[in-house]
Amino acid sequence: MTKNYYTEFPEIEYKKTSIDMPTVVVYAKSLVGKYDKEVVRAAYCCFRNESGNGKNGVNGNFSGIQADQAKWEGLDLTNVIGTSVKKDNFGDVRRFLCFNEKGYQACFEFLCYKFKQRGVYIGAENIEDSNKLALAYLTKWVGLSAKDAATKTEDITNFMSLYKSSITAI
Repeated sequence: MTKNYYTEFPEIEYKKTSIDMPTVVVYAKSLVGKYDKEVVRAAYCCFRNESGNGKNGVNGNFSGIQADQAKWEGLDLTNVIGTSVKKDNFGDVRRFLCFNEKGYQACFEFLCYKFKQRGVYIGAENIEDSNKLALAYLTKWVGLSAKDAATKTEDITNFMSLYKSSITAI
């Protein structure tokens, strides 16, 4: 049995969902001003990475927001419709929050909030470039140790590429 910190929501069957990235970009641009542009860019990179460019959502969850570790501070639950159990990218069985059709917006804004809070953006302390941003993502969002993150050269390169595309997109 996978732990559930959101028992107020029903468990629903896993369903793969998708969102087109141009729609996400429009929403991301609308958040510039509320959040610094670099925070929005970092959130964009995470959103694309966690969701396979919008193609691999978990019931409207495009940010890998899990429900089995603790309650998330700062998460607006307005668009949450349940939880679903699925294997994550590491093969572990995890419980994910599930969202309605506005899930991409809820997920993106939550990423902005958490990335600002955790200092995962270029311009935050000790993050001067996309390489350090990728390492911050791996340690402060994915949860790897700094030593393990440093060995993920392909992940770092991919995240740096996502950041490069974020400059054009946002």
